[in-house]
Amino acid sequence: MGDNRARARLFVAIDLDQAARGAVTGAAAQIAERLAGIDGIRVSWVRPRNLHLTVRFLGGVRRETMERLQASLAEPWALAPFELALAPAGVFPVSGAPRVVWVGVRDRDGAFACVTSELDARLAAAGATVSDDATHFTPHVTLGRVRRAPRRGRDIRDAAAAVSVDPERWRVTDVTLYESCPTDGSPTYVARAVAPLGAGLASA
Repeated sequence: MGDNRARARLFVAIDLDQAARGAVTGAAAQIAERLAGIDGIRVSWVRPRNLHLTVRFLGGVRRETMERLQASLAEPWALAPFELALAPAGVFPVSGAPRVVWVGVRDRDGAFACVTSELDARLAAAGATVSDDATHFTPHVTLGRVRRAPRRGRDIRDAAAAVSVDPERWRVTDVTLYESCPTDGSPTYVARAVAPLGAGLASA
């Protein structure tokens, strides 16, 4: 227990603007409506205020490491602000029983990949561990986590595929280190450091 108090549950994310958040919230509502009334399905939906694009999930990090991360991730990126766009919905994993329902994110210019590359270098320098799974990461916004899915989740997979997601575009101007703080209900995400995309400070 003492070790848990000495650790912070951290992730690095890109925030959505109001229009993109509205489009994602609408997609989640459509999927939930299609699943309503189907016996045995249980999905924990993410609250609209908590929707985000995860860049890296760090898990439990020691407080001293978090302090180094805060200093590192407050430094501007050389990369200029860029645009991302929402893409169709889906589930992870791609086969078998689904665990996560998501809306995809399209990175047409490869800028998101540049962010992850520099971020991984900063994380390593600060002593944070990056999972090998991160190299296979597909950009997405998590809508919900599947708690129960009969028929190997076929209904959930079909509902996600049937929903039309508005391909809303939004401008990315910074990257944020968040701490996930538990509450009686949904966790609260507290920003611990914000790294502006440096070249955009003059051009935005």
